[in-house]
Amino acid sequence: NGFGLNGMGFEAIELYRQMPNELHDEVTHICVLNACSHSGLLDQARNIFNEIPFKTEKIVTAMTDCLSRLFLFDEAEKLIDEYETTNSPNFIMYMYLLSGARNNHNSKLSEKIYNRMKSLFPDEKEGLTSGTILVSNIYSSIGEYQQAKEFRSSQIKELGQKIKPGLSWTDGSGEIVKVCFVFYAFSAHDNSHPQSAEIHAEVNRMTSEVIKLGYKCDSSWVIRELQAPGPIKRRRKRPETAIKRQLTM
Repeated sequence: NGFGLNGMGFEAIELYRQMPNELHDEVTHICVLNACSHSGLLDQARNIFNEIPFKTEKIVTAMTDCLSRLFLFDEAEKLIDEYETTNSPNFIMYMYLLSGARNNHNSKLSEKIYNRMKSLFPDEKEGLTSGTILVSNIYSSIGEYQQAKEFRSSQIKELGQKIKPGLSWTDGSGEIVKVCFVFYAFSAHDNSHPQSAEIHAEVNRMTSEVIKLGYKCDSSWVIRELQAPGPIKRRRKRPETAIKRQLTM
């Protein structure tokens, strides 16, 4: 799995091939398929998948993710259809398919997948809310900001859900309080952390460095219509976004 997470797909496959067959189980199959997925090794993934005698739900899901990442949507949908001939539909498979459509900026396919998800999983309100955000972001990625806004608003209202703000988690550089690690949750434009000024300064420094090295922003990931630049207003600290979570060791 470590090889896969670091884009070392060939190394993961080599290790997988060196393992005795009796050690090949659901976990190892999923890990090597994920490694192929993250490294774009389609043929290798197909070969390994076809060799697996008993394909569990999680193994099929991993292969669906691999195909979706490589924009092979027809093949991914065929795999899902075959799985559903003898099994109940799996929500995560469709989310992988939808995520692939988002990366491909394919709005028509995303709507098709989303509508099928609504039909198959009417009670998965929270998951469908995530799907709504994905489809909305697809519209934004192709410049259809008004359609994105209308779709998002209508679907969230229909689902009767509230959108939860996306939070990122990080540890405090190994900071330990008594016997607990301290984890901080933060959202966009959050200034609640006591070292907020230092954090933003460091982000700006790193941004400048990568730009000097040739980095260029992929504008297709900008999901809000950009406004004319103006003065930056410092937002007030909001206790609800300054979540500090202690996890006992």
